[in-house]
Order: sequence, then structure tokens, then C-alpha cells
Amino acid sequence: MPDLPIHVAKFGGTSVGTPDRVRRVVELATGADTAGHRRVVVSSAFGGVTDRLLAAIDAAVARTGAHRQILREVRERHEAALVALAPESEREALRERQDTLFTELGELLYGVYLLRQCDARFKDAIVSAGERASVPLVAAAFRAAGHAAVALDATGFVRTDDAFGEAAVDFKETGRLTRAALDEVPEDAVAVVTGFVASTDDGVTTTLGRSGSDYTATILAGALGAVECVIWTDVDGVLSADPRVVPDAFSLPRLSYQEAAELAHFGAKVLHPRTMRPLLREGVPLRIKNTLRPEAPGTEIGPADPDVPPAIRAVTAIRDAALVRVDGASSLEVPDLARRIFAPLAEAGLPVSLVAQASAEGSMGLAVRQADADAVVRLLEKALAREIERGDVRGVRAEAGGAVVAAVGSGMHGAAGLAGRYFATLARAHVNVRAVAQGGGDHVISAVVADAEAVQAVSALHEAFAMRRLRTHLVVVGAGMLGRRLLALLDAQIPGLLGAGVNVVLAGVADSRHLLWDASGLDPATAADRVAEGDPAGLDALSDRITSARLERLVVVDATASPDVAARHAGWLRAGVAVVTPNKEATGRSAEGWGEAQAASRAGEAPYLYEASVGAGLGIVGRLRDLVRTGDRVQEIEGVLSGTLSFVMNRMRDGAAFSEAVGAAREAGLTEPDVRDDLSGRDVARKLALLAREVGLDVSAADVALESLVPDGLDEVPLAEFWRRLPDADAGWRRRLAEAGEGEVQYVARLGADGAIRAGVEGVRAEAGSLLAALRASEIAVVVHTARTGDFPIFFQGPGASADVTAAVVLADVVRAAEAMR
Repeated sequence: MPDLPIHVAKFGGTSVGTPDRVRRVVELATGADTAGHRRVVVSSAFGGVTDRLLAAIDAAVARTGAHRQILREVRERHEAALVALAPESEREALRERQDTLFTELGELLYGVYLLRQCDARFKDAIVSAGERASVPLVAAAFRAAGHAAVALDATGFVRTDDAFGEAAVDFKETGRLTRAALDEVPEDAVAVVTGFVASTDDGVTTTLGRSGSDYTATILAGALGAVECVIWTDVDGVLSADPRVVPDAFSLPRLSYQEAAELAHFGAKVLHPRTMRPLLREGVPLRIKNTLRPEAPGTEIGPADPDVPPAIRAVTAIRDAALVRVDGASSLEVPDLARRIFAPLAEAGLPVSLVAQASAEGSMGLAVRQADADAVVRLLEKALAREIERGDVRGVRAEAGGAVVAAVGSGMHGAAGLAGRYFATLARAHVNVRAVAQGGGDHVISAVVADAEAVQAVSALHEAFAMRRLRTHLVVVGAGMLGRRLLALLDAQIPGLLGAGVNVVLAGVADSRHLLWDASGLDPATAADRVAEGDPAGLDALSDRITSARLERLVVVDATASPDVAARHAGWLRAGVAVVTPNKEATGRSAEGWGEAQAASRAGEAPYLYEASVGAGLGIVGRLRDLVRTGDRVQEIEGVLSGTLSFVMNRMRDGAAFSEAVGAAREAGLTEPDVRDDLSGRDVARKLALLAREVGLDVSAADVALESLVPDGLDEVPLAEFWRRLPDADAGWRRRLAEAGEGEVQYVARLGADGAIRAGVEGVRAEAGSLLAALRASEIAVVVHTARTGDFPIFFQGPGASADVTAAVVLADVVRAAEAMR
């Protein structure tokens, strides 16, 4: 009968933290996934025990006497677990074994107490007791559940050198001894093995250092040629970022060994870089799963898949780092500088997480732990004393307060533009880069940044690469009808935007007196109602907050009708803040003010978008801009640009008197509070001037020859009197409509071929070929004649600007602004 395939599973301290969790371990290790396999289970010490043993060492060294109490607590915890887990028939024998172990542990701690010191050998002997105490009880729990199980002490077959605390494994000898040890275990029995512990050839206990139990599991899996090694922990796998920094971090379904090793090197807590090494030769797959959510698929780690496209999959950071700079002379080379730097650091056991080198070894930057910075500087100053004296090296200095941010993935050397996007993303997040490294491998791009900016950097890179979406910070100025409609639309569309790769974070909402601000994100559904809870803020304070916010892809929506807010656009744009607005006080400004805003947009590389200011959702502004940019010449524009005036004219066409039509427009919510702002034609003049500017004319709204529909004598009277006297104009309008015959009239804006611009009431007849005839309700329409289109003009027709339509166009412009700021 051929040997059964071998399955190795490791359970950490959290997984065996209580008797109930140990029973859960038994269920998981003997589940359907491992049926038909020989089962090897590696167990850590019970959760928290290793930390308590380290505390006992400290107490013994300090001679506080507390080590005795700690030992008593640990012993009692294991006695309680023995009673809860072991079959009654086994308890006495197990208790004797535990008594022997804890007696020896007490003697070791007493020795530390007497000597007032604990060398690495003693420390390994003490802290290894946690695994040696837990594993017999875990094996007993398997037997109590009806499964044959044997407890194995890894000191009998995992061989290392005598580098106590983090011993190096002799893989050849360990492999031979491991296979021999498993041969002694019945095929149907679960082999429960102590993690973390090992021994020298002389039988002296050693430990494997950080993540030692994980390492034990992969050592055994490699030695035994296992079909799979599963590390059970308390998270759903390897995450795309630290969830404490990035709440949107998610479990990665698959990683290559190399990607996992890079993530571990740069600070990912789930793995240690060496964990993968024993699996590489045999190609044994490693899976990280969650004991608390075993249904989650976890993360599979294995050989690189050549069919996986190049991508950054995860972002991590080493915090509390320092950048040590070795500055070479400008014109001299020190050929062996690298050796002179790294040899003493290696001898001292001081790790380096990033190396940045320039100008033929003339200078070098090393990212090290902040706590090691002074020691590194002293060592290098000593090692390079001769070069410093000669001037070949100008000096060694440490820059504190750094962090190494790493983006990990595959195929980076072959992915054109990927490194550029990495640094562009950091720039958009206002993160300054101190040093850069892209190693000879194909799996990581890393940079040193200020530690204070590490969270910002990781968050921005994760959003851009792991989540593959644009994060855009939005500030809405104006909490009136339009602002509220925009926020309601944003709230409804967030899932769809996320699905399209755009994450709009509402950072602020302001009215004329208050600013509600939270850079991490406000709730669009409630923000408008909460503005009064914000800080008191006028325009100066609002502008200061916006321009100093240092938020990536910051877009301000001016949802007001205020000329004072419009006057701030240029300053925001110059600071690199995109501005989106339907505010006609902005688009209708003087040619000089308009030119200033456009120049600020170019200088700040920030989009200035105002599609909603003309034609609502018809896309007229963008289309005109595209025509001009591609070399077409706009010859003439004619259009009905006011939905309000279109409504009035269409109601009169249907038989209503002028005053009735204007009153109906007000009741329908189509007019400004003072309807004379609509009837004057000033709104149409602003729109027409904007279209003229888009086709290259340097004009202002004041240049439009304008017909006002406000009856004579009613311009300056109180509004109540205006409405009372408005019917006096009905007779004149009846005559005017009669003179138009069977045709209809509209308020038409024209940009002539000669550059003249005007707006006023005209007769329009479908029979005469006018595309402006037969508009319904508040519809608007624009006809654009260009050199390319000849006799077939471009025609836009659609509803006038309601708050809902305008909000939709504004949100679309926000997304366009985000995409333009990639």
C-alpha cells in the first residue's frame, strides 16, 4: 500500500488560547479536507504563555520575586486545560509529565534569579516550555475526540546551530530525522508537534525566533514532501494592507512565494520571510486560514503563475525607520564602499530594509530601524574612518522619523509605467520621497518617506493599486437645493462609482457660515443637515482649509450662485485643487477674470469643469472644446439656452397670457427668486459668452446685445408690485405673437459668423427648417454650424436645467476631474 499524502497544519497561540478553541482545532485538523491524508499538526504555546514566561525572566533578573507567581499562574492554566481536554484515564500520567516540566522550569528561573542574568541559552530553555507544555494536552484533546494522536517534541528531530534565540536549521539532518520520527507514528494517528523549538547536535534546546511555529510547520512540510501546509491564524489570510491603517484591506486569494517573502520582509505581520524557504524546493503550497472563520478561502502561497498579469497586489510599511546616508565625494569613487558598509552591519546583526545607491558607489542611503540608527552611524564612521579623513567620504549621518513604504506584486520590470504611477500616486497624496529602491527582483518598489506621512502613503497606494480605483476627496460649497441634490445623488451612486473604480470621499460641506470637515469621510446622506455642527468659517477660513488640506485629488464643487465664491476659484486652482461648478457668476465673469481662472488651472494642473453651466446635461461645452482642439472652426451658434424662457414662450404658444406663463414658470420652480433675473436675459448672456469663449472669442456677458423681457418701468420696483403690474404687458405680447402668424417665437441666442453675439425674441418656424421650433415645456436646444459639418449642423436638444439634472452633470464632472488627475 503506497504511503498516504501528508498534510501539515499549524495552529498559533490564539487558535489554542482556550480549551474550546483547542477542541475547534481538533475539528479543523481532522475535517473533510484532510481525509485520506497523514496528519501532522504543529502547535504553539497556549495564547499569551510565551509572553508570561518572558515576563518571568525579567522578574527573576530583577529579583522582584514575581517570577514565582507567574510560574504558578501558568501552571494552573495548564492544569485547568488538562482537566478540560484530556480523557480521564490519561490525566494522571499527563499530570506527572507536566509536574516534571514545571519543576525544571522553576529551577531554571531560580538560576536566573540567583545569577541576576539570563543568557540566550537559558532564555531558549525557559520560553520553549510553553510549547512543550501545550502539545501533550492538544494531543490528548485529539484522543478525547476519538482520534489516535501522538505528541512529538521537535527537539528530537529539528536540528539547528547554537545561535540561541533564532537558530539556523540544518535542513539535511532535520529532513532525515523528521522522516524517521514520522515513520514511528502509526499512519492513522495525528502527529502533534511542538512548534518554535529545536535542538543542537548536542541536544541543547534552541528556538527558531519570530514566527518560529510557522517555520516549524514549513520545515516539516518541506522535509516530508507534504501536499499542503496550512497555517491557521486569526485573520482571513494575507491582507492587501494593514487593516489598522487601511480599513478597506482585503484578503489576497493567491501570492507567489516571492511576493509573500517581500511582504513579510517589509513588515506584514502574518508571515516571516524565512517561512517560505523550506517549501520552495518541493513547491509545497502554503495556505493561510482563519480558525475563527474557517469558511473563508484564505490565501494560497505557491510558485509564481506565469499567466498572472503584472500588478501591485499589496502595500505595506516598516515604521520607525531612519535613513542613514553615506555621502561620497563628488568626483572620487570608493570601489569597495558597499563591502565596507555592509560587512560591519552584518557582523553586528543590524538589519537593513532598503538600499538606495547613486553615482558609481559615490553615495548610499540605508533604511534601518530607528532604534539602530546611532549604532549604525558609529559603526560606519569607524569602518570608513580612513575614507572620511581622506575626503573620499564626506560623512555619515542619520535622518530620523522615516518609514519604508513598499508596493509588492509581480512583473514590475515588465510593466511599463507602473513605477511612474507609484510615484505619481505618492505625489498626488502630497507625500515626499526621501529615497527610492527597485531591487534586482521583480516584486517590489519601495521608498523612504516621513513616518508622519506613512499612513497617507500606504492608504493612497493601496487605493490606486490593490483596490484599482481613484480616491477623490470632495468638498461641496453650498448646502442649498443644488448642494443637497448633489449629496443625495452621491450617496445613491457610491456603490456604482466604486464598481467603476472611483472612490469619492466627501471631506467637507460648507454654507455661508460653517464648514463641516472630516478628511476620512462624511456621510453624504446626512452631511447637509449637519453643516451647522461644523466650525464657524467664512470664505477666508474655507479657502485656507482647502488649499492646505494636502488631500489627494481634491475637488471643490461650487454649488452656489455667489460671485464671492466664484472669485476664489483661481486661488484654489493655482493650489492644485480641481473646481467643478454650475455657478454662472464664475462662467459669466469678465474676460480678464475668466482668463485668470483658466491660467490658474494650467499652472496648478487642476481641472476647471463647468459643463452644468450651459445646456444642463447636453454636453455642449465639452463637445465645443473637442471640436476646437481637433482643428474644426465653429462658424455659428444659435440656441434656446434658457429653460425658463423656453417654458414661458411655449405656454404662450399654447394660449396662455404672458403674465400667466411667467407665473406658471415660478410655480413650477423654474425661475430665480426674482423672476426678473430670468426675464432680463442676463442668464442667457452669460451662457452665450461662455460658448463664445470656448470657440476662441475673448468676450464677456456685457458684450452680448441683449433684449430684456422685463416690461418697461418694472426693472426697479418692489417684487410684489412687479407681479401686480405684470398683466399690463399681456396685450403687447398678444400683438407680438399675432404678428408672428402661425409660427412660434423663442428667446434665441446667436453667435454669428462675424463674431457678433446677441439674444432676443425671434420667430422660429419648422417649415422654414428651424431646429429651434416645436420645443416642449422647458426644453432647450443648441445648433452648432462648423466648417467640417457644412450643411449638417450639430444639434443638441433636451430638458432645461433642473436641480436633479444639474446635480448629475456636476457629479459626472467630479469623476472627470478625478480621472484627469491620475
